[in-house]
Amino acid sequence: MPRPLAPLLLVAAATFAVPATANAGCHLIDCVENVYVTKQEIEHKSCEDLWILRNSIWNDAGYCFRTPRAIKAFGTHNCRYADQSAVPLNDYQRENAATIIEVEMAHACTRS
Repeated sequence: MPRPLAPLLLVAAATFAVPATANAGCHLIDCVENVYVTKQEIEHKSCEDLWILRNSIWNDAGYCFRTPRAIKAFGTHNCRYADQSAVPLNDYQRENAATIIEVEMAHACTRS
């Protein structure tokens, strides 16, 4: 059963810039690499915040983004895996990405 996160944190800036030292999603909510995110914890987030949260999981794991939006937001400094299926995500990260995608779909967010 998923463990709830600690209370949500506020986004410090309204830009897509993500600190190079940030852990997956730590800038939007508590870190998501070792706890499960519930839909209820993120359902109030904007599509932009959900996009950042989901992609920060992939960024921290070393995925090489291809879209200009993601490259602008996350850069290429941590790029190690061009194939998303080769990115080594742990169970928390994989389930959290799936949960975020479910919420994005419920909000009719664009996932590019």
